[in-house]
Amino acid sequence: MNIENDVFVVPGEKIATEEEFAAGHNTYVENGLIYSSVIGKVMKTEGSIDVSCSGREIKIIDRDMLIVGVVTDDMKNVTFVRIDDINVEGKDYLALKDGKIIAPKPRMGGGHFDRNGGGNRFSSPKPEKMCGIGDTILARVQYNDKDSYTLALNGPEMGVIFAKCEKCSGELEIKGERLLVCKDCTHKENRKISTLYNKPKEIKKLLILT
Repeated sequence: MNIENDVFVVPGEKIATEEEFAAGHNTYVENGLIYSSVIGKVMKTEGSIDVSCSGREIKIIDRDMLIVGVVTDDMKNVTFVRIDDINVEGKDYLALKDGKIIAPKPRMGGGHFDRNGGGNRFSSPKPEKMCGIGDTILARVQYNDKDSYTLALNGPEMGVIFAKCEKCSGELEIKGERLLVCKDCTHKENRKISTLYNKPKEIKKLLILT
């Protein structure tokens, strides 16, 4: 692989290997290969390879960045999220793959004896529901894996930022720390609710700062 200087490249395009060059500005590395993270031209300088931005700044969503996504599937231990591209302050951040939230392992409960004297038994609490299918969430990229982003909902701002009722599709509003109630049918649902729930302007400000 040997891309020449001044060649025009796009986000996600392979430009070199780590054996040939050190990854420089506007690039990222996966499995020993160096990729462009922006639209621009290749620049090689003394063992390093960079990409100069061309016009509008376009980057790839990466580790530690905040994302906005929609929950598409909720399995026992993994929740799948479709990640949206982000446009803030003239910058485009592209999501080239979807995300997943891995449920934390439940803590083991204290031992106790059953009523029939059957010895020491341990119970583990049922994991709390973090989000539901169709919810819009704000999350942080914990790991940039090969096929998907691993997302985390740690912190008060992370969590569900908009949701609709699973019974009637009415809008849910906050009624407690983890409680959402439908405006139309009063159905109740538990979630890991962001402090920025239904506050799009504040969410945008947070995205700009990160």
